[in-house]
Amino acid sequence: MNIILNTAFPRWLLVSLILIIGIHPLSTFADGKQAYLLDPATHDVLSESRMAMDNGKNAVALEKLKRLVSSNKLKDYDAAVVYQTMAFAENNLGNFTTAVEYFIKALALNALPDDVTHNLNYSIAQLLIHIERPEEGIKYLSKWFAKEIKVKPEAHILAATAYYYLKDYKQLIAQVEKALALTDTPPLNWYELLLAGYYETKEYNKASILLEKIISQHPDKSSYWIQLAGIYERLKQDKKALAIYELAYTKGILQKDAILQLINNYLYLEMPYKAAVILEKEMAVGDINPNLKMLTLLADSWFLAHENEKAESVFKEIIDKYNDDKARLRLGQLYFEAEQWAKSTEVLDVKFQSADSTLVSKANLLLGIAQYHLKNMDKATRAFTQALTDKSTNEQANWWLEYLRKKALESQKS
Repeated sequence: MNIILNTAFPRWLLVSLILIIGIHPLSTFADGKQAYLLDPATHDVLSESRMAMDNGKNAVALEKLKRLVSSNKLKDYDAAVVYQTMAFAENNLGNFTTAVEYFIKALALNALPDDVTHNLNYSIAQLLIHIERPEEGIKYLSKWFAKEIKVKPEAHILAATAYYYLKDYKQLIAQVEKALALTDTPPLNWYELLLAGYYETKEYNKASILLEKIISQHPDKSSYWIQLAGIYERLKQDKKALAIYELAYTKGILQKDAILQLINNYLYLEMPYKAAVILEKEMAVGDINPNLKMLTLLADSWFLAHENEKAESVFKEIIDKYNDDKARLRLGQLYFEAEQWAKSTEVLDVKFQSADSTLVSKANLLLGIAQYHLKNMDKATRAFTQALTDKSTNEQANWWLEYLRKKALESQKS
């Protein structure tokens, strides 16, 4: 059986919209006894830059701010606010790597109020994780966690994302579980992240429980049904896996590949009749292409289910459409096992096109036995002689040829 597990990283976790928490460039703050005030000249440039940014002119704002900060005449607080504003502008332009470097510069000056510094740690962590620098991101996020009084679940998901990049799946699981404990209605993609952690740590029992929960909330999403069936197969719970496929099939949410998996599961669990019924139905409605491979599977399924007439019909269709020697051998074998010797010889007494010498020799061996039962000894001898050419049938063909010689001698003596 093919076990289908989805371990792909959920791309939604790459932060699609970076929400920067910072300060307005024109703000003033009081932190205890210390006041945070901008110099008038800095205030003016920041004001102009903010207006440019509000009008979508982020590049213009950056030029003003770069000229200001390059003067080297700014006090630390003013420089920190300028760097922070430059980060805003770069962030707006989608230049996240440059944005995070400006935020780090702003933070490194140790001149911003405590609450702004605290929020800036989170913003830097967001950006670093977004640009796939998770180890650095975790350092800043850890600082934020240490001082945050009320942690929101999204912060744990951000941490889990970083741990995914670091392949620290145990920490990933711990962070997502913390996030789930803080909300009654988590988004589906949080479950997907946790599921990825369970897959990577091979915690398949937990994965199955989580998938059952996901399916109860999203019953029309076929991928989760398939994943759950795959998990049950991994856990050697084949009957549960089959039940999941069957239920999903009755709901009409399985696509072609999953339907074929259901059919294969039926065959694996020795339920060929059910496999044949579904395969025939899906061919009839056009969801499965009745090509050589699928027709052969259908014929084999009917054959295994002892539905010889149906198997015969499909084998004939294959021979008519594809002149397929394997189907010809199987049909001859079907007649042979039913002791329908004349029909068996009719199918097998032809020139095979196959380059498979074993297949041809097996056909000749069956043909020889059928001809024997029809008392066509010359034709039987010729077929057995041709069956000598392959090691798979050589021994049996020799036995039959010796047997025919003995029968011929006995007949002459009598």
